[in-house]
Amino acid sequence: MNFYNFINLLKIESIKQENTINLIASENYSSLSTIIYSSSCYINKYTEGYPKNRYYSGCKIFDIFENKSIIESQLLFSSNFSNTQPHSGAQANFCAFQTLLKKNDKILSLDLKSGGHLTHGFKKNFSYKIFNIINYCLDKNNLINNYNIELLIKKEKPKLLILGYSSYQNLIDFKKLNKIAKKQNCYILSDISHISGFICSGLMENPINNSDIVSSTTHKTLRGIKGGILLSNNKKIFNKINSSVFPGQQGGCISNNIIGKYISFKEANNFNFIKYTKQILINSKIMLKTFLYRGYISSIKNTINHMFLINLLNKCTLLIEKILEKNGILLNRNFFPNDIKSSKNPSAIRIGLSAITTRKFKNLEVELLSNYICDIIENYNNIFKNKVRILCNKFPIYI
Repeated sequence: MNFYNFINLLKIESIKQENTINLIASENYSSLSTIIYSSSCYINKYTEGYPKNRYYSGCKIFDIFENKSIIESQLLFSSNFSNTQPHSGAQANFCAFQTLLKKNDKILSLDLKSGGHLTHGFKKNFSYKIFNIINYCLDKNNLINNYNIELLIKKEKPKLLILGYSSYQNLIDFKKLNKIAKKQNCYILSDISHISGFICSGLMENPINNSDIVSSTTHKTLRGIKGGILLSNNKKIFNKINSSVFPGQQGGCISNNIIGKYISFKEANNFNFIKYTKQILINSKIMLKTFLYRGYISSIKNTINHMFLINLLNKCTLLIEKILEKNGILLNRNFFPNDIKSSKNPSAIRIGLSAITTRKFKNLEVELLSNYICDIIENYNNIFKNKVRILCNKFPIYI
């Protein structure tokens, strides 16, 4: 395949994204500024180490950029410490584990089928292979139950409690759980990858003062370039976090992405971003309300973030996902709490509203789209592709 074929593939993908409605909760659209800056000449530069302490020469200008990314992220999350070098959320979490734990230490985390993340202790993940994983599950109301967690902490005496999720619709009481954990000398890692945009907008509780380490991705609701970040207000572990990232987990950081992250943080530290995150919450509630009105079942009857689960019961979610994609709508299959089905064909679909809110979808469009999805699920047809294309043309990603 020659160079021009690759260019053509990129054009096809770009057109596909413009003509597709993206409801994948883990995805969003970076701004053109972020894309441009993250594609800068720093692709060519190796910057192993930290500002004023590099292992390669010629990094003086990059030191300025990295320091700016650190300061901007600290302002964004009211943090006294930030490391913006992690390549991803998964690597950020592993660096946090390296900072706080030793091999075979116990971790208490949310079960995958209750909405937990792979890096929080899934059996095929590094976290399970290196550490002793104990899971807490959602209660009978499909909520995180502080009392149940307290009982598990007293019984199991874990070294680390992980707070965070990849598919959960309600709040976490960081302050309450911090009090519970500290009574048993248990560290807390708060993984805010899915809700960091709401936290920095002041729409959700900031866990920075109720956690030893806060980890996050820099895309999702934060709407930046893909990557990871580590934050902390625990002065005792600042240096240890840095050494866990480099040389503990990574060599050189992805220099061009650090600059992209800085632009992302700068964009999020803005009143317009607060308006954007507020609209995500409105859109999420409208879509869930439409599904409930149409007779569908969710894990709870409300959502306080950008996503929710819909239980399709005996329908084949793998087939539904493919039919929706043929109609120009992307989302993903997902476990429902206490799911007995396999990961390839679980009971539920997960829907996220961040990406379409970036495209400026509001109340009317969200309700219309919700009904399109319900009709497709119920009738297994491909007749909505043109209607979806009209919505996409009306709300382009990049004007």
